[in-house]
This record gives sequence, C-alpha cells and structure tokens, in this order.
Amino acid sequence: MNRFPDRKRVSFSISAEQILIEMFDLKTGLLLLFSGLLLGCGEAPVAPDIFSLPVTYKVGKKPSAVIAHDMNNDGYHDMLVANSGDDTLNYLEGLGNGQFENAQTLGTGREPMAMTVADYNGDGSPDIALCNYGDGEVSIILGQKDGLFKLKANVKVGRLPISIVSGDFNNDEKIDLAVTLRFHKLIILLGVGDGTFKLAEAYKASGTPANLVAGDYNNDKNLDIAIAFNAVKVNFIRLYHGNGDGTFQSPIRIPGGHQSSFIINHDMNRDGILDLISSSTMTDSLTMYLGDGKGSFRAVGDFAGEKGPEHLFPGEFTGGPSPDLVVCNRRDGSISILEGKGDGTFVFPHFNYPVGRNPRALTGADFNQDGLVDLAVLLYDSQLLEIFLRKAPALQPIES
Repeated sequence: MNRFPDRKRVSFSISAEQILIEMFDLKTGLLLLFSGLLLGCGEAPVAPDIFSLPVTYKVGKKPSAVIAHDMNNDGYHDMLVANSGDDTLNYLEGLGNGQFENAQTLGTGREPMAMTVADYNGDGSPDIALCNYGDGEVSIILGQKDGLFKLKANVKVGRLPISIVSGDFNNDEKIDLAVTLRFHKLIILLGVGDGTFKLAEAYKASGTPANLVAGDYNNDKNLDIAIAFNAVKVNFIRLYHGNGDGTFQSPIRIPGGHQSSFIINHDMNRDGILDLISSSTMTDSLTMYLGDGKGSFRAVGDFAGEKGPEHLFPGEFTGGPSPDLVVCNRRDGSISILEGKGDGTFVFPHFNYPVGRNPRALTGADFNQDGLVDLAVLLYDSQLLEIFLRKAPALQPIES
C-alpha cells in the first residue's frame, strides 16, 4: 500500500558519491530531506542523443490516433490524424525530407477514436476505415490517385466501437475489418472488394475490450486476432484463432497483464515467431507474451513502465541487433525507449525523452529517407503532432 499517495515523484541524476534528495509532501507541507552514501554506484544512465528537436504541426481537437502511410503513392510516408474532439481527420502529405504539408481536413462521424489503412476497393490506392466512437459506425473513406479522399459509406457496427484492424480473414484476397465494441463484442466486417462491407459474425468479448491486433499466431496461413482487455479485475488477454473463412474459434484466455489498454505484435526475441506486448495505463506496467508458433503464448511477466504507458511501437533505436520498444507515457509527458536484449526482455533502466503534456499516441517510419526510423507523437491537450527525426549515428574513428 502506498503510504504517501500525495507525495510528488522525484527524479534525479547521480554524479557524486553523496546525494541529497528533497521531497515535498503535498499533504503536510513538510520538506523531507534524505541523505545517503552511494557505494559502487556509477552515474545514472543518460538517454542517448538520437533525436533532433521536434517539429510540430497543428491538428484538430483531442487527437486520438495517428498512422504513417504512403497515401498518394509517391514513395513518402504521409500522416493521418483522427481528432475525437472536433470530428475531423487531418491528412498531412509527406515531402520525403521529414517535413509535411497540411493537404486536407475531412469531416468524420462522431468521436473518431481509431483507424486502419488498406486498399478496400482494389484500385491500388490506400483507403481509410475510421471507428466513430460516438455514433457506433465505421466510416470507409476511399483514397484517390491524387492523394485526396472521399467518403464511401458508414457501416453501423454497434455501440462504442473503440478499436479496428484490417486483414483478409476469409482468404478471398479482399480486405476485411475487425472491430471491438467497448464493453463486450468483437465484430467482423467482410469486404466485398468495392469499398463496401458485409456485417458478419459477432463474438463475445467480455471484460471491456480495449485494443486488438491481427496476425498468424499458429502458422496455419489464417489470420488470428489478439485482444487486450482493461476491466478492473482482468489479468489476461484473449486469442481468437481464425478458420480462414471469416469465422473464428472460441477464444483462448492467455494469463498475464492487468487492465491492459494497448497491444501489438512483433518478433521481439528473434526466433521468427510473432510475440505480443501489452501495456496498462492503470498499473503503469507492460507485459511480454512470447509466442511458440503453434498458437500459444507464455507471459514473461509484467515489467515497470513510467506513468500511464499506452501506445507502443517496436523498432531499432539503440544501435543493437535486437528490437527495441518505444512507449508513449500519457501521464508524465514522455516517451520511453526500452532497449531489447533479444530474448524478449529489456535493459533496465530505460531511456526517457520529454515530449509534452498528455502524449496520446505515436507511430514511426522513415520520414526523411535516411534509413533510420523516426517518430511521430500526438499531444492530446495542445493539439499538436510532433515529428522527431533521428540523428545520424556518429562515425567511429578508424584505428591506425
């Protein structure tokens, strides 16, 4: 139990043997002083200087989701931002040099909270599917060859759609959609191939589903779905194995995590098999689930995050051979980079970078064609999209 719930958190760097820590108790108004001798402790690790100063772009109110994708087929990543506060979608065209132009702002349904991108009508141009939390619909927005967009249709899916993913769930070479409803359901929409969808099966998903991700987790060439749940007493995720015809088997409960709010898949231990990683904004923790390639996962265990970890992005950031993990920390205005060890665990402590108040979502891609993965972060309160370009690694001197 936390005996000091109102005590301000303290962070500090160690650069001498003797330290003095000051904590101000917000309840009593007392200044508490702690002094101690450090034995054998080197300096606290300093975050690598790998990012340039961010460039910011104004977006709509309460930005909730961001995707980096080449939307106009020019070879450069563009940015899509869904804004739940003013029911808009921002499309920013990438110039290939790390800069973006505000190309188009579209009206959406009520409270767009999540989105996914794929070619839903087979014309070679990427399209957008938006979850409108406030009106229970998914909006299908078709892309044009000139990079502009037009609304195709709204599909009614049920109350409070919160997350969405694209995939060919029935192996007909037409892209389908999977949507979670906030309290209890997984909805499957089968693509017709012209940008329209047929409402298919609905599956029970009790435990307050929060986020989902699709992948082939048992190597049967059929897409499966993993869902994170964030009800108070939930300490598991669920896996729905696909049958390859648009239907799914009864879900398998995978123990691990607690009140998970976000989930991704990636091969984190370099064994050629997809693993799962979930985050919990309520418990300030993350959970790694190592896949066996046969449809089962083993939770390595929870590990500590910063305050309010949610959105996750895997990639190479620390220069090592193993995948790292970027975490968006909603309650302390930072992102963390967790250096991967290659076995599904991470080096501790991790590196933190301040980004601004209430970062809500992030994604990554090579925005300036230098071969390095850059980051894009949404700041919810200030209505900003921040672009963090990677710095080129320093050249090592050649020994004579």
